[in-house]
Amino acid sequence: MTDVSDYAHLLDAPILSGLSRDRKHALLASCTVRVLKTPGYLLRQGEPTTGSYFIASGRVEVCYVDASGNQVIVHIATAGEMLGEVEALSGRPCAASCLTLTETTVLFCPAKALYAHIPPQILIPNLCTLLHDRLMRENRNRMADHYYSADQRMRLYLRQLTSDSDNAVRISQSQLGVVIGCSRQTVNRMLGDLRDEGIIELGRNAVRVLDRARLADGAPALE
Repeated sequence: MTDVSDYAHLLDAPILSGLSRDRKHALLASCTVRVLKTPGYLLRQGEPTTGSYFIASGRVEVCYVDASGNQVIVHIATAGEMLGEVEALSGRPCAASCLTLTETTVLFCPAKALYAHIPPQILIPNLCTLLHDRLMRENRNRMADHYYSADQRMRLYLRQLTSDSDNAVRISQSQLGVVIGCSRQTVNRMLGDLRDEGIIELGRNAVRVLDRARLADGAPALE
């Protein structure tokens, strides 16, 4: 049984909105903790899943591959997010693959636990809220792909991947290039410019945002 006190921040997960504290504790306690020091797949596109995952810490790369083998990173999920709940509850195969980045901890939540601890009148609206948020994110990303420059997209994604409380993201320049849609060389140049301006700090496969206000300058507004 999971010690919920170690993952108290997950009590605020959107899927749990409207539940009593006791119900939240009971659901999280029924989950299984997985600590992944190195990258590993949680979900694979086209395969079924019997449950979903709360991200306790770290990040998870959500990738889609088309019939021709072209791959795109559609999202990088961060702590507090949930993955796989739609497929687990619907019985549909996974719409994308979910690959953890280094040093990621997740809680596996069986579909039966969601049904057992979240009444339908709460579960359905919460699922709709999650899906609406994903639709809005997809809309923003589509706009970014069509209308924003590479520099604007870089600033946008760095803001999405960090926060005031967690200002660092572990991601390689190659991964950023796939997310933004430009070459590794272009990513290297843009990161170098932001570093020279004192906006970010670069480490080994990591970016730390030092000045979110200046990062926002010239970037698209986040809704």
